[in-house]
Amino acid sequence: MRVPPPQSCDTFVYVQAPLLDGAGTGTGTLFGKNSDRPSEERHEVVRIPRLRHKEHEVVQCTYIGIPQAPETLECILSRPSWLWGCEMGANEAGVVGGNEAIDTLLSGELLSPQDGMPIKSLLGMDILRLALERGTSAKHAVDVCIHLLETYGQGGPCCDDEGNDWTYENSFLFADANEAYVLETAGQRHWAWKIIGTGCMCNISNGASIRSNWGAVSKDIKSICQARGWWDGSSRFDWKRTVCTKGSVKELESCGGREAAGIAHLSAIKAKSDNMQSPQPPRWWIEQMANVLRDESSGICFRDRYGFCSTGSQISWLPSMADQGDRCRGKEASHFFTGASDPLCGTPYKLFMFSDPISNCGKGEDAHDHDTRQLWDMWRTRALSRAAMTMPLSEALTTIEEEGLSTLGCNGTACSRSTFEQMVQREMKLLANGCE
Repeated sequence: MRVPPPQSCDTFVYVQAPLLDGAGTGTGTLFGKNSDRPSEERHEVVRIPRLRHKEHEVVQCTYIGIPQAPETLECILSRPSWLWGCEMGANEAGVVGGNEAIDTLLSGELLSPQDGMPIKSLLGMDILRLALERGTSAKHAVDVCIHLLETYGQGGPCCDDEGNDWTYENSFLFADANEAYVLETAGQRHWAWKIIGTGCMCNISNGASIRSNWGAVSKDIKSICQARGWWDGSSRFDWKRTVCTKGSVKELESCGGREAAGIAHLSAIKAKSDNMQSPQPPRWWIEQMANVLRDESSGICFRDRYGFCSTGSQISWLPSMADQGDRCRGKEASHFFTGASDPLCGTPYKLFMFSDPISNCGKGEDAHDHDTRQLWDMWRTRALSRAAMTMPLSEALTTIEEEGLSTLGCNGTACSRSTFEQMVQREMKLLANGCE
């Protein structure tokens, strides 16, 4: 089954945006992502506990098993329920990340020469989860990804359909409170990364974005490109021009509709912030990103197009806390997840913090899903009626999002608020009573 190319995976970051909070002024990193997946694919949000592992233990990913790390970090993951990895997520060290499908001239490496079916290795979504479970900073997460790519390679069917031949290369965006990185891959094991520094913004949209501004590239990629006539061997190595277009300049500089719209959104947010007399609180930044991820006119958010829709969404705010340890930074970060499709007309953002009680968190490796599987099922049964909806969320559902926004900055004990799971349960109750 040939699946059409992805239509709306978009990931955004604004590194060290100016912040006003109860303690004064500072900075924080804003992150957001919409996940584009098949419309009938159930999405879930799971909390994975911090775990110590036995020596020589193997972790079974979606298709292959690899050696487990001695210890893995606590994570919150948003993912298709059938696979091991994730589309996006965060960890207790204050690292967030998301992945997207891209296509390069080396994509044939992902297919078996015998039957043309995907070679089963680590999915990009597996690599993302492994990086979040093991990475204590954005750069550390990138290093984990590179090690995994070079050791095991990437590839495998990306849909849970028998005979499915949909596979793709991946780009990743990782961020912490201080910096962010884009990591782009080609073929099974090739890669390049670039850094997004203080005060800088970036978005990725199902296409390569790294040019000559890379910080490092895989050791063999230049010789491969030169041998195939894609690069002259002397000019500055341009990753996108060489690995994605064989050096063609046609449409190279142009941005697709969603990518261009994303750049415009981020520029507008920065301009608004710069024109204000004082820094803004975390709530303001979260609301700005929510507006971006709810933009249907550009296609950043959409429903049931060619069998795809925006199945899940995440917004994170990572405050800078230079004098605190990794786990303290993670406890203070705020993460909003939809846990269901369509953040514009479908489901509200619900606040998750690692400082929330973990009594309801399962003791197994894949912990409690916060009832998000059931929430997704409830929303999916309304898909036909929602397909024609153009109105924003109902007032009743908006109150769920409002509670999370109004309690930003609380550490779980300073004020009373609902946990992520309680918000999911309240949403389902509203749906059951017809409050769409």
